Amino acid sequence: MARVSLLRRLAWTSSAIVLGAASGGAALACDHSIALSGSASTGDVSNGGSIGCVTVSDHAVVNGNVVNEAPGKIGAASSKPETGISVDNATINGAIVNSGVINAGGAAISVTGSSVVTDGIKNEGGATVNTTGDTAAPGGEGGRAVGIAVSGGRFFGGITNTGTITVIGGRSRATGIGVGGPTTDERQRQAPEQ
Repeated sequence: MARVSLLRRLAWTSSAIVLGAASGGAALACDHSIALSGSASTGDVSNGGSIGCVTVSDHAVVNGNVVNEAPGKIGAASSKPETGISVDNATINGAIVNSGVINAGGAAISVTGSSVVTDGIKNEGGATVNTTGDTAAPGGEGGRAVGIAVSGGRFFGGITNTGTITVIGGRSRATGIGVGGPTTDERQRQAPEQ
């Protein structure tokens, strides 16, 4: 009841939160998603049911945790989103926590761009992350399967896994936990225009 109440309040108080399919990118192409974008700011974002994906992007701020609670399920095994929990160019003043199940075709949890996460990523207890790399990447090649991916931005608090991460590579690489700098495309986007 409290989660429904929180989501209802967010929907009414901020035009930036969208419940349902959102437009603007492959990471948002999922049904029954939670998306927070733009100059929106909110407290904890929590899922305890079945949804398509969670996306926090475009300078949005979460002052609390982004949580997939048991028995929460993000992404159906039969129709996986590209990314289960995506944070791109946004701030999480807290942790990203998975205690449920995330099914994804690319990365189950992804932190990219100039994002800031202050308290790390936790895949804990009976949590399960399943990625298959079966979502086609830009250009048509097979997708890259990554359980937890951090690329660019500022990241504090570490990555803790006490759950299960299952990664199957599809036609490309398979990585359980990947940490690196910005990709070539991200560096080109961040480079100043001359």
